[in-house]
Amino acid sequence: MMKKLAAFIVAMSFAGAAGAQEKVDFSKQIRPIFAEGCYKCHGPKKQKAKLRLDSAEGILKGGKDGKILVAGQPGKSDLFRRVTLSKDDDDVMPPEGEGEKLSKDKTDLIKSWIAQGASFGAWKSDETAAASGSSTDQSAEATPIPEPQLPQVAPADAGAIEKVRQTGALAMPLAQNTNLLEVDLNLVGDQIDDGKLAEVTPLASQLAVLNLARTKVTDEGLKSIEGLSNLRRLHLENTHVGDAGLSHLKNLTSLEYLNLYGTQVTDSGLSQLEGLKNLKALYLWQTKVTPAGVESLKKALPKCQIDTGWEEPQTAKAPDKPAEAK
Repeated sequence: MMKKLAAFIVAMSFAGAAGAQEKVDFSKQIRPIFAEGCYKCHGPKKQKAKLRLDSAEGILKGGKDGKILVAGQPGKSDLFRRVTLSKDDDDVMPPEGEGEKLSKDKTDLIKSWIAQGASFGAWKSDETAAASGSSTDQSAEATPIPEPQLPQVAPADAGAIEKVRQTGALAMPLAQNTNLLEVDLNLVGDQIDDGKLAEVTPLASQLAVLNLARTKVTDEGLKSIEGLSNLRRLHLENTHVGDAGLSHLKNLTSLEYLNLYGTQVTDSGLSQLEGLKNLKALYLWQTKVTPAGVESLKKALPKCQIDTGWEEPQTAKAPDKPAEAK
């Protein structure tokens, strides 16, 4: 009886999440707050207490006093605590004389963002966004790919969802009126190895978005996601995944977005993606692919926008004619 009651409570809490407020978009809603109120002391020009807030890496790393963010737990996140202190407190951010105290609507937004798992989406840093011509990677997250009719799937097992959440990961409904799920393992990436990844297998039918950025998953571990038939977005950035791992993605025919930024992928691995005809966005910054490999994939996937982070090649100029002798 107690087991049934516990399962019922978990199921009800998951169902309640479906009616929760709309997911906070970091790029559109949180980054501007940090830029206006925090970058003066914790940005590219100055890093008080060795803390930077202009990059996802800096926010996750924290400062000299340790981490400032605990995904899913605003009350344990020093970032939220300090922006809600009274203005005369020595620890308040921003400190007196360095900027206006954040309004309640802004601190509430930060609280919601942390409570929802503190996802950065595709944003990595202001510097990266600027280097890409201000936006290609960032806008891919800020302007989601239009969704066709979502497939109807059975509700996920509440126990399987809870097991994923116990890792510290975010597991939440993709949208209202659907049983599809988003699972974000990014913010506990240093704890996620191949064994932990295997725990998402019971959610194979329901998983639509999976974020494995900065985790310890390997090529071998990606076998666990071969059966995710409804997976639409997959983040693998800053992992050790290489060509062998991409062989496990060949059956993910619903995949529309794939981020391989900072991985070990080469041209050989790109050829494994040629059958993913629904792929619309692929990110290949700081990989080992070549222009020739990218061009080959473009022929197989002409509708896919491939972002390598490279500058557009310049038209070769004819050499100047030598000056005529006088």
